[in-house]
Amino acid sequence: MSALEVYMLAIGANLTFSTSSMVFSLFSRRFSALWVSQIKVMVAFTSFLIALIFTAGYVKLNLTTAGFLLSSGLIGLCFGDIFLFKAYATLGAGRSLVLFSFQPLLVGIYGYFFLNQFFTLNQTLAVICMIICIFIFMLERNRMTGTWDVKSFMWAFIGILLDSIGIMLTRSAYEATPELDTFMVNVVRCSGALIGFFVINPKSYWTVTKDVLALKKTDMGLILSAAIFGCFVSLTLYLAALKYAHVGTLTAISITGPIWVSLLECLYYKKLPNFFLIAALSFFLMGFYLMLIA
Repeated sequence: MSALEVYMLAIGANLTFSTSSMVFSLFSRRFSALWVSQIKVMVAFTSFLIALIFTAGYVKLNLTTAGFLLSSGLIGLCFGDIFLFKAYATLGAGRSLVLFSFQPLLVGIYGYFFLNQFFTLNQTLAVICMIICIFIFMLERNRMTGTWDVKSFMWAFIGILLDSIGIMLTRSAYEATPELDTFMVNVVRCSGALIGFFVINPKSYWTVTKDVLALKKTDMGLILSAAIFGCFVSLTLYLAALKYAHVGTLTAISITGPIWVSLLECLYYKKLPNFFLIAALSFFLMGFYLMLIA
């Protein structure tokens, strides 16, 4: 798989997740972060299981690989998303997603020490470009609000840290069992997350199902669609890229999330992109180009 194909998969994953994040933030305020996280994983697990059955991509797992994947789901898809959606409920999707720029540093350190992956000069410059994007968005947000919600930003950072650990564990599973199928990986990861939700509250599955069935048809369609695209589609694309990509530069593409959400906000509120958005988008394009020629 070429570098362009890998990065396009990653961009597609981030765009679907970030678009769905706008819906997740709405329902996190209305219900709770735990509620939205559980809906997302339940729908994704069902979707991945159906896809696995039809593609016959089952691979026998050893204990090490199974442990990596179950832990990845428990840490990233369960606890990580709970913290992230708590931030969504107060900060909104755009402000929460800006902290994803720190993920390349976390995952890049892991790739350096455990996967023997080194950063070239162009890759390093690309990551720097992505981080500059974040500081531009942070400057814009401070200029608009004048205050910092430190607690909510900490929720977001903890969620992203746990998500990064989940990515590291998933990549380790690919290293241990290279023949792993993407759908198989996600079924096991979702299983780990579902175990976590059961431990937190065994009765939550009944409560969540009852709440969903009680929603209006439009709201039900909205949250289920967000779960399918924000978890099933995005994880399918992202883990397909993760299997072949340099993990540090791959996660740097997460900057597409806040930029895309900001563009959607411009369309929703019918406002032209401001200087900050244009500047951030310019640095993103520069960083993406550097990753392609690395």
